[in-house]
Amino acid sequence: MKNSLLILATALVLASCASKSSFNSFYEENKEASEFSLSTPAFIANLIIPKEDVREYEDLFKKVRHYKVMIFSNGSTSLDKKFERFIKQKNYETILSVNDNGDKVQLYFLQHKNAIKEIVLKIKSDNDFVVLGLKTNILESDFNKIIENSAMKISAN
Repeated sequence: MKNSLLILATALVLASCASKSSFNSFYEENKEASEFSLSTPAFIANLIIPKEDVREYEDLFKKVRHYKVMIFSNGSTSLDKKFERFIKQKNYETILSVNDNGDKVQLYFLQHKNAIKEIVLKIKSDNDFVVLGLKTNILESDFNKIIENSAMKISAN
């Protein structure tokens, strides 16, 4: 029984680490240029994400299978342009774009049929930017329900 559980756990970790995605290609090409990069299966990351901070998006986080985070600092303008080219080439769609006092937040998704396979969040300020990639498999209708039911309200000023 112990051997079966060990084999199953090993298979799960290897499968999650071996999974390839569009964002994975950007991550692999640019992680050395980042100040900080982290790639982890969701079951590990979900242990340390504070539940009270993401309670209203709990259904979304249940669908995330893998997290990738990259933090770039000073002199990252060329990498930012490279990221924008990547987004266009891979046909990501923009969900949200907010610009406030020079800080910019953009949310993208990559869809296959009626399921969202990846969600990418980019936060850019004058000095640095952060990119968070979520590998997921959530139906577009479920994603829309989560956003509609959230307390987040978007208004134009």
